[in-house]
Amino acid sequence: MGKNISNDNKRKTEEGRKSLIQVIRDSHAGTILLILILVLVVCYACYIYSDARENGLSFFDVIIYNLLALAGNDYEFTDTPGGRILGLIVLSLGVVALSTITGYISSALVARKLNAERGIKKMQNMKEHIIICGYKNDIKSLITGILRKNRNLSVSDIILITAEEDVKLQTLRDDDRLKGLIILKGDFTEEQTLKNANVAKAAKVLIIGENGEGLDEELIDSRVFVTALLVRNLNSKCHICAQVRTERYRNYLEAQGCAEVIYTDEYTRYILTTSTNYSGMSKVMSSFLDNGDGISVQLEPVPEEWVGRKYCELFDWYKTEKNILLLGMLENMGVEKEIKHSILSEAQKSTNYGEIIQKLRTVKDMETNEPRLNPGDDYVIPVNAGAIILGEER
Repeated sequence: MGKNISNDNKRKTEEGRKSLIQVIRDSHAGTILLILILVLVVCYACYIYSDARENGLSFFDVIIYNLLALAGNDYEFTDTPGGRILGLIVLSLGVVALSTITGYISSALVARKLNAERGIKKMQNMKEHIIICGYKNDIKSLITGILRKNRNLSVSDIILITAEEDVKLQTLRDDDRLKGLIILKGDFTEEQTLKNANVAKAAKVLIIGENGEGLDEELIDSRVFVTALLVRNLNSKCHICAQVRTERYRNYLEAQGCAEVIYTDEYTRYILTTSTNYSGMSKVMSSFLDNGDGISVQLEPVPEEWVGRKYCELFDWYKTEKNILLLGMLENMGVEKEIKHSILSEAQKSTNYGEIIQKLRTVKDMETNEPRLNPGDDYVIPVNAGAIILGEER
C-alpha cells in the first residue's frame, strides 16, 4: 500500500512538473526573457551616461534601489539630478516590463483554464463521437433522448457546438444527467470550429441550426447547408443528419448526398391532413416514434446470411425468434460514398465486362437509404439492406 502511495505521489509530481512546463511555454518565456534583457541593456546605457558612477554608485545599487522603490520603499540614496533621472528611467522601464510579464503569464493561465473548460485537448483525442451543431430550447431533451436510444454511448461522447449565451448553457452544465457534456462555444459554420471538435474522427454529426440574431428560416437553413458541406469535406465517412425548415434547402442537401434530411413541416403537414380523416393519428405517430414505453420504430443491419433469401422468411424469423414486427426493408443502408465505393471495389474484381458495366450503372442510379415498406413475400433481401422493425429499444 505504501508503495502505491509513493507511486501516486511521484505521478502527481510529474503531472505538476508537466503543468508548470506547459504554463511556461504558453506564457511566451522567450518574449519575457527578451523584454528583461532589453530593459537591462537600456538601464545600463542610462547608467553609463549619468552621474551615478561619479557618486560611487554601481549599476547593482541602482537596480536594488528601484526594486525597493517598486515595492513601495521610499529610501533615497542619491540627490543628484543625473541619479534621480536614472532612477526614474529604471523605475518606469521596470513597471512596464513587470506589467508586460504578468500580463503574458495571466493570459496564459486564463487561456489554459478556458481550454480545459472547453475540453479542446480532450476533443482532439476523441473518436467515433457525436457532434451537435446548434442550439434549440429543448436541447436537453434531445441529448437525453440520444443517450437513451444509444445505450453504449456516454454523455462525454457528445460535443455541442453553439454560440448561445452562457446563461442558457449553464442549465446544461448544472444538469447532473449531462455531466461530462462538452460544450464548444463558437460558430459551427467555420471550418476551424469543426476541426476543434475533431470532426474528422466523428461518427455522426447532427446539424439543427440556431436562430441567432433573429435570422429568418432561409438564412438558418443556409447555415445548416454550409455546415453540411464543410463536414462532408472534412469527413466523408461520417453520418450527417440535418434539420431544415424550408423545402428548397432540403432539396439542396439531398442533392449533396446528405444521409438524413429532416424537413419538419413535412411531418407536421402529414399529421394534420391525416387527422382530418382519422381520429387519433397524432397519438399513433407519437407511439411509433417514441411515447416513453420503450417500443418504437428502429433500424438495424440485416445479417449477411439473409442476403438473397425471401422477405417472408425474415419476417417469420423476427416474429418467432425475437418477438419483433418487421415493417419493411431499407435498401442501400448507410453512407452513400462508402456503399458506392464498396460496389465499385467488388466490380473491379470481376473479369466479366458486362457485369462491371451493370454495376457501374447501378452505382449511378442508386439511391441510398430507400425504404420499402411491407414488400411482397417473394421480395429478395438485397446486399447492404437494413431492417425496419417495431419493437423494444435495445
